[in-house]
Amino acid sequence: MIDVNQLRSSVLAMNVLPNVDAAYTMHYDETNNIRRLHLTPGGLNVRAPQCFVLGGIAHRGPAPELQFETLRGVLRLQKSAHELKLEHLGKGDFLNLLEAPKVGSLLDWLIDQEVFAHYQVLDPLYWSIVDVIDSIIAEEGSVQLMMIAPMLKSDLYGLLRDEIDHTAELLGRYDYPNVGRARREAFLTELRDLLEARRVTLPEFNYQMLKGLLQIGITLDTLPYLEDETPNVLIDGFGAFYLHRLALFKNANHILDIETTIETYLAGLDLADGDKPLQNFSFVDSRDEPWVQISDALAGLLGKFFSYMNRTPAADLQMARNGMSHRQRRTFAALTALLGRSIQECPAFAQYVVSAEDQRRRAGMLGF
Repeated sequence: MIDVNQLRSSVLAMNVLPNVDAAYTMHYDETNNIRRLHLTPGGLNVRAPQCFVLGGIAHRGPAPELQFETLRGVLRLQKSAHELKLEHLGKGDFLNLLEAPKVGSLLDWLIDQEVFAHYQVLDPLYWSIVDVIDSIIAEEGSVQLMMIAPMLKSDLYGLLRDEIDHTAELLGRYDYPNVGRARREAFLTELRDLLEARRVTLPEFNYQMLKGLLQIGITLDTLPYLEDETPNVLIDGFGAFYLHRLALFKNANHILDIETTIETYLAGLDLADGDKPLQNFSFVDSRDEPWVQISDALAGLLGKFFSYMNRTPAADLQMARNGMSHRQRRTFAALTALLGRSIQECPAFAQYVVSAEDQRRRAGMLGF
């Protein structure tokens, strides 16, 4: 049995999260769920994984009844559309979606409804690579290193993110994450050599700290997250992200789109809230629940946004923002307003598992 109070206690101890115990109704959908990320002889099974987003719409208390025909009227959907999908609002990348009138209409309508957006964002490649840093810090045990861990993770990821094929080839040669003790020194030495070759891409302090960390790793007897692991499997599912949401917002009513893999995962955990079974979630067919359909569209839009942040340097992002059309600016302002008021309601509505650099890019675009 897993008591969700134990799962959430460390998060609550380290963060001030007003309203996290409120009785929200939270509808969900997801985007960019690749199910599994692993290394193959030809590279990653998904060559360029985009940001996974689990999120949707939250209401204080019960959600009001919503008919699909209401959405059809608000968004001027074609009669052939029987449920709302992001593709019904617009197509293309994030900037193209900002130009789509129906995307703006949806965001304006959501703001008028005084709902909140909630979301978790995961960069799959970043999540896969940070085990290198976590392994060394966990074994070395330095508080000073723990304090700069986000910087170290972001810098290592920065070395590996842009040349994905080379990164996959390097990791594959060591059966990552199952590097093992015999190959640990060679693996970390290769990372250090790569760092030295790209030294000019980092500030001197960052370079010296990351180099020093890798050298420390070479001297350690063991690296806990890089031994006795399944070879070549970087991600084996996203169930933990669903579990995190159910545990953190234990008093909310979570309504999720049918996802058989996740249903099976959660059913096997025997979740409890103290001495009582946890019964705060259900799965529904999105065709029967318009709020889940809206969650689908919002999660898809956020997936496009965060993937755009992930792949675009900060200077180019600023140029793109300066070059936005009037409609793009208006739609982006509506998105910013929706996300901003949601985080003000409860900071826990937004969770990011992305690099510190991508956090800076997001803050540069949104202002928070």
